[in-house]
Amino acid sequence: MKGRIKAGEGTLVGNAGEDYVMAELLKRGVIAALTPRNAPAFDILATKNGMDARVRVKTKSEDYDIWQWNAHKDGTIFRLLGEERDFTILVNLAAKIEELSFYVVPTKKLSAWLSKEHEQWLQTPGKDGRKHSDENRKRHLNQKKHESLIAPHLDDWDGLGR
Repeated sequence: MKGRIKAGEGTLVGNAGEDYVMAELLKRGVIAALTPRNAPAFDILATKNGMDARVRVKTKSEDYDIWQWNAHKDGTIFRLLGEERDFTILVNLAAKIEELSFYVVPTKKLSAWLSKEHEQWLQTPGKDGRKHSDENRKRHLNQKKHESLIAPHLDDWDGLGR
């Protein structure tokens, strides 16, 4: 799977992640529907036992450690960020199905992590001691570096109902 994003297959990787999340939700008895491709805020709408959840999916392939977002001009990362039942499922797309991993994270919590990471990056000198620019819109979450943050959310599918 190495190099698929750079080979122009990023959309395929992202779509695969969404489809795997859909399969997991349906397998668990959750009524779930994909939103139209490239919808502005959510990828999946889900409901079970009268509880609705908005689900965003962010996928990376197993060859890479980083999930990446682009912040909007106003600095926000997520559009229409909800206070409750708004989740991002981080998918580590593996070549073998049994090695797939899903982190079910409340989006508000993820947004705070990404903002804090960006602030720390701004305070750290860049190449040749130059100051990092706040104009950079890329936001990263490194699976290895942030393992202590994301590990409690591994396969926390029940969290969607909280």
